[in-house]
Amino acid sequence: MRTFVQRSGMETLEGQFISRAGAFLGRSGVSPMAFGKMAVGDPSLMRQIDRGRSPSLRTADRILAFIAEQDGASGGGRDPPRRP
Repeated sequence: MRTFVQRSGMETLEGQFISRAGAFLGRSGVSPMAFGKMAVGDPSLMRQIDRGRSPSLRTADRILAFIAEQDGASGGGRDPPRRP
């Protein structure tokens, strides 16, 4: 099995994902519980991630697609998304 070494100064995919989700929460004003529920139907998602859970790639893709959709719908993510 090949081991990938993190280069100095490079952020991990997990770190990039958490940064993007955190930035979205900060600029949108959406609570972590509402975000998890709207993005993937799991209100405890962000709490679990804060506790060390690593989402699957499929789940991460769904979350990032949700963020992109909301950012596009709000012209850059300045307005909070509407709740379903």
